[in-house]
Amino acid sequence: MKNSFRPASLNLLYIGVLFSLGFAPLAGEDGETYWERQLRLYGKMNLPVTVIPQSRYTSCGEAAITMAYNYAYPESRVSEEEVIDFALSAGYFTERYAPFTSPADMVEIAKHYADIVSTGQVKTEEEGLALLTEKLTHGDPVIIDSRTRLYEPGSVAHFIVVTGLEIDKNPNKTKILFNDPLTGTNRWGYWLGIEGVWNAWQNNGDPGGSGWWMVISSP
Repeated sequence: MKNSFRPASLNLLYIGVLFSLGFAPLAGEDGETYWERQLRLYGKMNLPVTVIPQSRYTSCGEAAITMAYNYAYPESRVSEEEVIDFALSAGYFTERYAPFTSPADMVEIAKHYADIVSTGQVKTEEEGLALLTEKLTHGDPVIIDSRTRLYEPGSVAHFIVVTGLEIDKNPNKTKILFNDPLTGTNRWGYWLGIEGVWNAWQNNGDPGGSGWWMVISSP
């Protein structure tokens, strides 16, 4: 059962997001990006990142990198198979042995293709939502380490590409939109709760995977 009580600091974060996005009448619009404007006007935004289904049972990481790279570099697209071939040859992808592709390996693969790769780890719900909001509204999808099934605590770690947000005044109703390479669809999950994206992001079981994120930015 979802817990309706939220820490005061988290509620303040949501209030801050709502105010900064124009849910307050005095919010300024100077210098806002297109995606900031979408979120301010409609309370939601979703980057048009083409979904790529993973071709192998354990190649979610390579599919996620392919999606993010092709969105950032539309004129020099790569295929998932190309990324897999490189990752296999470099020892970054072990198809039959966990963790298959670790977060650290994901960074090395991305750096092979992209000029601008940023990565880090978030520790709290507030920090996680703030990071996603900042990156997405500036046009960058975010690869995170989640779980294959958000609702299943024992589910294996799984890389997804976060593409959008639906901010609600009730934090428990805020949604995260993401490309899932396993299903080959753009889906959504609630941000909070035991079946939420944050819980899976924090407890995915990968080495170095808790709160891990990576962004491939356009040059």
